[in-house]
Amino acid sequence: MKKSKFLLALVLVLCVSALAGGATLALFTANTTGSNDVDVQAGKLEIVSFRDNGDHVPGPMFYVTPLQGRTTDGTNEDGDLPTDVWAPGDTNERTLIVENKGSAFDGQSSLDAWLDSVQAQLAPGSDPTLADKLWVEVTSNRDTAPLVAVKVAEGHLSDFLSGTVPLRYVDNSAERPSLNTNSLRPLNFKVTFEADAGNTYQNSSLVVDFLVNGVQKANNP
Repeated sequence: MKKSKFLLALVLVLCVSALAGGATLALFTANTTGSNDVDVQAGKLEIVSFRDNGDHVPGPMFYVTPLQGRTTDGTNEDGDLPTDVWAPGDTNERTLIVENKGSAFDGQSSLDAWLDSVQAQLAPGSDPTLADKLWVEVTSNRDTAPLVAVKVAEGHLSDFLSGTVPLRYVDNSAERPSLNTNSLRPLNFKVTFEADAGNTYQNSSLVVDFLVNGVQKANNP
């Protein structure tokens, strides 16, 4: 009872003081902390690629002999589509399948992606001058009808070796190929050895790796 009376008196004093002097009234406050109100897990974006040219197994896209096109999955099967040696004016096409691994619920790749750019890396011992005479065109189907192949990148191979080349549909330069979770996207690479290549390029050899770069689609129009 004494404690209750003391609290009541304290409240009365504060109220009288506020009315008489206009002083700021200090209010009683309380708060509570919830449990697991925010649960955040950063998503993972993982894309992989493999060739698909009638030889739907890991290995290089373009290769001169069946032996050079051998699989890289441990089965050591020869490639089915060698190009043979290239002559000026030759054109060869191959397909690279890009996959966004996993789904939104498997704890792996939970983010939809844009395929943003492509680049190339020169293998040791290759002659980079040959890249100035190899013209590369990359095409991909649109996401909406009509599902026709549209060019998304082009340039000399030397351009791809110099840095990233943006992947954009030529009829809409702001639109990138999409790659949602648990989905595949074929990218067709057409490479032409330009007809005006002279004797300087005889017996030249070149090996490159193409790299496809993806970025998250969320908050990234």
